[in-house]
Amino acid sequence: MKKIILMLFSIYTLSACQTAPLDSDGADNSGLDVQYEVMHESGNQAANINTQLGAGYIANGNYERALVKLNKALQLDPKHPMAHNYLGVLYGRLERPDKARSQFNQALKLAPGNSSIQNNYAVFLCEQKEYEHAQKLFKKVLDNPIYDDLANAYQSAAWCAYDNNDIELSEKLYRKALKIDANSLRSLLGLAKVNYKNKVYQYAWNYFERYYKASALDADALWLGINILNNLEKPDINLLSSYELQLKSKYPDSDQTKWFYQGKQEY
Repeated sequence: MKKIILMLFSIYTLSACQTAPLDSDGADNSGLDVQYEVMHESGNQAANINTQLGAGYIANGNYERALVKLNKALQLDPKHPMAHNYLGVLYGRLERPDKARSQFNQALKLAPGNSSIQNNYAVFLCEQKEYEHAQKLFKKVLDNPIYDDLANAYQSAAWCAYDNNDIELSEKLYRKALKIDANSLRSLLGLAKVNYKNKVYQYAWNYFERYYKASALDADALWLGINILNNLEKPDINLLSSYELQLKSKYPDSDQTKWFYQGKQEY
């Protein structure tokens, strides 16, 4: 059967608690893989196309249309693993964890060795604070020598470890990701957070400086930058003032701005 190759999209919104991993371009990759994914060989091209469209609608935040397309794909082919996979992603976004879990399990039942599905499910589990199960799935992904998106997998696993307050593991995984992609903004920001957490402020700033020179700063990143600068021996006062002004003017209702006005001194 003819394989259909499609580009899957990525999206990201960095939140105050960072409940999903950052992609290298600042987009939300908590559910969609940044890679070319080979659809399973069902021979049902219409199901493949509807799955592709569903993934695209998720990327664009049009969840209603995504649900229609993915359900259509499963009507055409009930055993389409990637359609189940993206329904898992979608239900996770819609905060319907039981449905998301059911879809991911069905996807893995149909394609047990699919690293993309394993990675997406692991991210979902981490969002549910099921860290041990999540890291077991991440390990399967990272042990796959032919998986073509290892940098993203390492970054997702590192974010999950950080969320679980396993700072040592998080740093180790971010460093491995950075070896694969030396310009990964997601890894640079992650290592800035790790080093800040370890109170190695100059190293934290070195990573953050590389990050901010190549990326726009949202409320979370601005707050991190403010806190790092406040802990440096010789901070750039002008840059610190600029970050504070940007935080207050661009994100007046954010948690980070509230913390700023409350005089909070910790990230």
